[in-house]
Amino acid sequence: MSGPLEGRRILVTRSRAQVGEFSRLLREAGADVVEIPAIEIVPRPNRELDPCIARAHRFDWLFFTSVNGAEIFLSRARELDSPLSGKDEPSPRICAIGPATARRVQRFGREVHLVPARYQAEGVLEAFLELHSNQIEDLSILIPRASQARSLLPRELSRYGARVEVVPVYDTVVPEESRLALKQALDTGTPDLITFTSSSTVRHLMKLATDPDAVRSVPCAAIGPITAATARDYGFQVAVESRESTIPGLFGAICGYCDRKADWSRI
Repeated sequence: MSGPLEGRRILVTRSRAQVGEFSRLLREAGADVVEIPAIEIVPRPNRELDPCIARAHRFDWLFFTSVNGAEIFLSRARELDSPLSGKDEPSPRICAIGPATARRVQRFGREVHLVPARYQAEGVLEAFLELHSNQIEDLSILIPRASQARSLLPRELSRYGARVEVVPVYDTVVPEESRLALKQALDTGTPDLITFTSSSTVRHLMKLATDPDAVRSVPCAAIGPITAATARDYGFQVAVESRESTIPGLFGAICGYCDRKADWSRI
């Protein structure tokens, strides 16, 4: 029995380190997957991160807004044998932006105290304010994250009176080796879909494109409303927008879209 994505050619732009689960799901459903990593995760030097880890116990909350941020921060804390707490002081409580980030935190033996219902910065803010009945004055929050991340969360937390420190722990850069791979992928046949799992994948793919119009002519699938909005800003037709900002959610939305397209083709 063929899968729901049989005969579909799908271009995946996720970083090489994180593409595994998504590509596996698509291939098991029958898709011809073309991996063109549009971003590469580059950790910042330890000399910038280590002082931050040493002070982590002084904060009330530690916010992880990506799997990458959690992995880099907690891996280095483990290397330093840091308990993330001071003498006779509790560890900071932890907020994870979504279930994948929460699972990564838990792999390091850390308890996750808050996961919002909406897996984006707006959802984190909403859940955190609700937890504290909008009274977050003087709460101290440490946010280890990408250097290019959106400013909404720290800005709004500060506006409500929290003391927020943002520490860039990694950069997302354009992998130049993907430039030729993208051109070759388009030259050998137009994909049915391009998938975007973050706004960075949209921006970086367009930097890699030697023919931006050819890239924009392909319908795209976006993981949630923020990524979808970025794709539209760059001129893409967003054919699929997952309601849940997770890889399983995006995969399910793609399968639903391709099922509907198959029904239309039989009319």
